[in-house]
Amino acid sequence: MNLPRTILVLRFSSIGDIVQTTSLVNTIMQYFPESKIDFMTLSKFAPLLEGHPHINKVHAVDINAGYKRLRQIGYEMEMMGYDLAIDLHNTTRSQVIRRGFINTKNVHIKKPRWKRFKLFAFHKNDFQENFSIRSWLHEPIQDFLPENFSVKGTHLFVSEAEKSDVREFLYKYDLKGKYFVVTPGAAWSQKRWKADRYAKVIDDCVHQFQMYPVLIGGLGDDICNWIKNIADSPVVDFHGKTNLRESLAIVSQAEFVLGSDTGFLHAGEALGIPAITLLGPTSRETGAGVFLKNSQVVEEKSLWCRPCSQNGSIPCYRKEQYCMTRIQPDQVISAVSKVLG
Repeated sequence: MNLPRTILVLRFSSIGDIVQTTSLVNTIMQYFPESKIDFMTLSKFAPLLEGHPHINKVHAVDINAGYKRLRQIGYEMEMMGYDLAIDLHNTTRSQVIRRGFINTKNVHIKKPRWKRFKLFAFHKNDFQENFSIRSWLHEPIQDFLPENFSVKGTHLFVSEAEKSDVREFLYKYDLKGKYFVVTPGAAWSQKRWKADRYAKVIDDCVHQFQMYPVLIGGLGDDICNWIKNIADSPVVDFHGKTNLRESLAIVSQAEFVLGSDTGFLHAGEALGIPAITLLGPTSRETGAGVFLKNSQVVEEKSLWCRPCSQNGSIPCYRKEQYCMTRIQPDQVISAVSKVLG
């Protein structure tokens, strides 16, 4: 079956999930290079896809758009005459938009809610051994692709001008050598590692590998302040000081990026930068994990209680959150050594 020529991909959040959808975009272009792909996401995430070589146009949707506006967006997309719409979110927002499609063929992702419920509640894993978020995102268009198709990697774009601007920005902080990026924040506290342990890893990396530590994150990531105050080594802290594009440019020139299961770990890999991810309440069945050959996962595999939620939003019901507290700095330093070869 031939894939339609004009395609609209919908994925509204979050950073990591949007990054992973670029795998599908790259797969489509690998097998159907004549296709034209547009992408729809929330306005605050639209800059993430700026300059992507396989995305023709990004439609930005206001996060506060109500039902009437979403229906109008659906009608507007119908008027643009797409051959196919691929809904990779399948939430209320995207479902309302899809109701405006009359002649536009549309397919959507089916979330493995029952499998995840059994995994979290009963610790019964019915996921295939080779399951990954990328293979799952390809399921809606499997009928269009060759039988033994290859899932392509993710990709983001950062221009040389953006890299140059960031280098000048870093020079102002006397950061002129090699550096690594730490992104310690997370939307849910259950996914955050302890600040003193990040500080220990930072100090060891500075002493062993002679690299500068750079912290990035949102304005509310106070853990960056704690790490900076605890670490013995000088730390360049940019949390809340850079926009999305600037953060990508910083990551794109790092030796590696370190953090828990958050979007900038995936963004780093999409820019060709190895990632070291600390997995606690989440796992590959929830969309976590790494893909580059020299990226590393640090996790406590022996715990019966993990994974316990899709995104770390459920508070730990044990007396101690062992999935994070049992991860020790020396394990992370060992992962750093492997990444640096």
